[in-house]
Amino acid sequence: MLKSFTFDTFKLRSATKQIFGTHQHYCALNDNQSHGQSVEVRKALEGWDEKLKEAGVGDIEFNLKCLVAHVLKRKFSTLKSYKTEKFTAQQHSEFSRLCEARCARMPLQHILGEWDFMDLTLKTAPTVFIPRPETEEFVSKVIEEYRSVKQPIDMLEVGCGSGAISLAILNALPQVTSTAIERSKVATTLAWENAKFLKLSDRFTPYNHTTSKNNYLPKELANRKFDLIVSNPPYVRTEEFPLLQPEVTLYENLNALDGGSDGLQIARLVFDLACLHLRPGGKLWLELGSEHPPLVKTIMNLQYEGRLRFISGYIDQYKRDRFVEIEKV
Repeated sequence: MLKSFTFDTFKLRSATKQIFGTHQHYCALNDNQSHGQSVEVRKALEGWDEKLKEAGVGDIEFNLKCLVAHVLKRKFSTLKSYKTEKFTAQQHSEFSRLCEARCARMPLQHILGEWDFMDLTLKTAPTVFIPRPETEEFVSKVIEEYRSVKQPIDMLEVGCGSGAISLAILNALPQVTSTAIERSKVATTLAWENAKFLKLSDRFTPYNHTTSKNNYLPKELANRKFDLIVSNPPYVRTEEFPLLQPEVTLYENLNALDGGSDGLQIARLVFDLACLHLRPGGKLWLELGSEHPPLVKTIMNLQYEGRLRFISGYIDQYKRDRFVEIEKV
């Protein structure tokens, strides 16, 4: 049973009051300005780099450019010399509000309400886990493994969150259909909305289901076998939670990260699920913590011999052992 984590509601309320109180202040200021008055982005940026630095936000230039692009309703890549752009008074007020939210360490992805993943733009929502850049590497490896496969591929994703992994694979590989399970109702709904928005819903079926021992899949899927299973399960060790960034501890669903005492609590359920629902020769791909691939290899050899076979571990862009490939015997 996963330990239940909750947000620091006092901090969150304080941050929210700060954000919206400041927003009202800026709105009041702008009410006294003429509606036609514009502000050069360079001027609007003044002071925010210092405030963000004091708040502990990293990569400040990137954060500010993302917020400017969002307010101007422009693609990030199209804003070259963005400081010479101009805000209307209303846009200036909106930019200031968003900067205050970032100073309160609200994740940039939640502020924007969307985030690019691979070649897709996905809607985001508070408490739904935001995929990290390394997950794009993980998905790329899976795509390359199956790019030359011509026959249909029936895939299962365990813990789909916003749908990022499944939808990126579906977008790249037309021969794949994906079934996904997700314990969060909010995330399940968001994944379905993203699939419809990206016109991939005809090959994507999400289920709201909590995987547990001897209850791995919904009843509708009890007899299904899959060619491929992918998962980015919770892998943070419980003792590591105090070390997480405020963006995570204040604004994300920590249950989506908690992997138990060794970080493999949910992964072990996925191993058992694969034994029952993966076709012989089918593959299980997992994104895990950097200390896990060697441990998973040992677990396969000692506990799953004759059922699952460890194929390989793969490093991410930071040279950390992160991804594993396992085959159903």
